[in-house]
Amino acid sequence: MAEMVKLTLRLPIGLHKQLRERAEATKHSLNAIILESLRQGLRKETTYQETEREKVLRVLRESGLLEPLGSIWDEEIAKAPDITYDELWREMEGVPPLSEVIIAERGPR
Repeated sequence: MAEMVKLTLRLPIGLHKQLRERAEATKHSLNAIILESLRQGLRKETTYQETEREKVLRVLRESGLLEPLGSIWDEEIAKAPDITYDELWREMEGVPPLSEVIIAERGPR
């Protein structure tokens, strides 16, 4: 058996959740999934450069701040009427930008 080192590691909640879900789905231990993920990461040759947008989305997902909407939202979105950009623009006429609403609700600092 290979010599082992015990390591304490702090992970973002979202990343831990992804690893745990993969472990459950594959019926492997969390430790085995983490080791295999590290091995695969070390084997890969870095040829792809992540865009800034991809990097932001990855960090949000890994931190648990970005979750897929889920099937319940798919149903609601399917029920919503399709409108054109011009129709939306007319609907939003006179409505302040969200940033202004947030600042107004936040109040003075």
